Amino acid sequence: MLSFKNISIKFNKYLIKELCYTFLLSLGVLTFILVLARIGKMVDLVINKGVDLMDIIMLIIYSSPPYLMFTLPMAFLLSTIVVLGRFSTENEILALKASGVDLKSLFYPLAIFAVSITIVGLINSTILLPASSDRFRNTLIDIIKKGITFEDKEGIFNDSIPGVTIYIDKVDLENKSLIGILVSDDRDKNIKQTISADKGLINLDPVSLDLFFILENGNLQRWEKTNDVYRSISFKDYAFSMNLTNMLPNTTSLRKRPYEMNMHELKKAMLTANADDRYEYLLEIFKKITLPLSTLSFVFLAIPLGIRRKIEGNFSGILYSLLLFIIYYMLMAFTENAGRSLKSPVFITSITPNIVIVGIGVSMLKNLNSEDHVTISQKIRYKWNRYIEKIK
Repeated sequence: MLSFKNISIKFNKYLIKELCYTFLLSLGVLTFILVLARIGKMVDLVINKGVDLMDIIMLIIYSSPPYLMFTLPMAFLLSTIVVLGRFSTENEILALKASGVDLKSLFYPLAIFAVSITIVGLINSTILLPASSDRFRNTLIDIIKKGITFEDKEGIFNDSIPGVTIYIDKVDLENKSLIGILVSDDRDKNIKQTISADKGLINLDPVSLDLFFILENGNLQRWEKTNDVYRSISFKDYAFSMNLTNMLPNTTSLRKRPYEMNMHELKKAMLTANADDRYEYLLEIFKKITLPLSTLSFVFLAIPLGIRRKIEGNFSGILYSLLLFIIYYMLMAFTENAGRSLKSPVFITSITPNIVIVGIGVSMLKNLNSEDHVTISQKIRYKWNRYIEKIK
């Protein structure tokens, strides 16, 4: 049998070139599908809130890294199975075997390709994801701040805040004050109140998203619908605030979630966390490493599945790759739950799915050069029928 060195460098370049094309297409499609849920909310911001299109584009870009954690290994698995399956269908794999090439030597160019994707995945999980989460949150806050800026909205009813309408008669830029303020608050369906003031200040805390009102010489009219009570109060000075976190999308929080933290933030959070939370933080640290490493694990499975896909149809590669990744995700969820219950070492919990995938792949690589024309689906049906016969 010929070694890897005897395989044409030209063929290896051709293989990697085809993998790159299919990988980039798969990555774009898979990431777009996962980001699609957020895009609907972004379009609503453009149509109903008048948000700049560039801000929406940046939000979409900043929201991609969390999905890339999964779509990078998914795209690798899909592209490898599809490309090798096409080579098998077009008899290019048969030509390699006829030339005396050991098909296991395909592992080396695919491993090089997988290592490059793994490196990108590690950069994404440890650097890009935490940074993009910060920028996504900051961009959303800037959009909210733009929506409630009153310097350029004299004589306009501003309803950017859900359930609240604010009207400013004039803006005194020199004294940084607002003149002729009217606030209609309908956030509580049982209470309707309207506040008017001669002048005042409105300020937003960018950290807590609390909008503070400091008003002078005004009147508060309040109607409590439940008790049918009407109140009217005059004031000389009146201050109140309202929190605007409800203006953020449901998937966004002002407080960083563990998967959005970088390594330093996770280690710092562990210092003051209780035992259960400390386990979660440590698990997140290892997941930022083991999830990108799943790309290397899939090399062992992708080669036999791709080569043996010749007679199973054009879409079997897509079906296999999606099914395998679903199984991997379920296995990851199972091991995490088992790890939490058994308090097993975090490293073992996080690396187990990869070890299982490698084990299955290695067992399938043993007979890679054999002329076995039985397809994977046929083997599954055969084993299923045997199982049914045993339980009868």
